[in-house]
Formats: sequence, structure tokens, C-alpha cells
Amino acid sequence: MLTRRSFTVSLAALAGSYATAKTAAPGAEGAKHTVLMLNADCNDRNILNVFDPAILHVDQGDSVTFLATDPSHNSASKRGMIPNGAAPWNGGIDEEITVTLKVPGIYGYLCLPHYELGMVGLIVVARDLSNLAQVKKVRHPGRARTNFRTLLNALQA
Repeated sequence: MLTRRSFTVSLAALAGSYATAKTAAPGAEGAKHTVLMLNADCNDRNILNVFDPAILHVDQGDSVTFLATDPSHNSASKRGMIPNGAAPWNGGIDEEITVTLKVPGIYGYLCLPHYELGMVGLIVVARDLSNLAQVKKVRHPGRARTNFRTLLNALQA
């Protein structure tokens, strides 16, 4: 049985193992990265509705594609959790969406149908944490609050 504590510990482990690998060599357009939208964590099937990786570090100008690996998910930036001047995004359910991240800073995002259940993630562009205080002020419902807190703590570790 998955308890809240074991879920938080598992999420922290996932956050600690965030991906930094690029799928293409950097060029004029930047590198390409992929985030999977999943019904369950690949390493622990008891952790439901996740982005993999939960934390992604990219360079300025890189693109991130959110793959609808499992049905009924989307990716949308969270208002107040992207750098000033950055373009927000809101993909449709089951839609593969690619965003190019041109402004350094932290980007918080979520799956709208599973937001309250804690399906959230972070992207850090250019290792810039300058909007961390702004990101921490945003309020979240349900497990999203705990999961964002865990992910943000992992950034500061």
C-alpha cells in the first residue's frame, strides 16, 4: 500500500534522478528533450500520473516535447511559475506538444486532469533559479502542493 510518506520519498528519489541528457547535439535551434506523460512511474507502478523526468535541466533555446505516452494527459505551464517574459503553453489532452524555452529560469507545469492528484513537473533553463521565490509563492490544490514542494526542495539540494 502506498502511503503519503512513501509517495513523497519516491517522488524525492525521482526528483533526484532528473534527466539532463540531450537527444540531439546543440545547434542553432538548441537541443531537443523529451518528457513522458505516464499513468504510472516506470520504476514504481504504485506512483500514478507522473511526468518522466519530473525535473529537467535544459539550456536556453532548447526544446522540450511532451509525449502523450499514456492516454488522458496534457502539459500546461502553471501561471505564476514561469519566468517573466516567457511564453506559456497549454497542450490538449493526448496531444504531443513541443515548447522552446528561450527565457532562463524555472518553469512549473502540470497535467490539467491530474493536477490536484499531483501530476506536476519542473524545467530549469540555464541553471537559473532567479524566479524561485516567485515560483514558491504559487498555491496548489491537493497533492500538487506536496509534489511541487518536493521538487523545489530537490532543486535547492
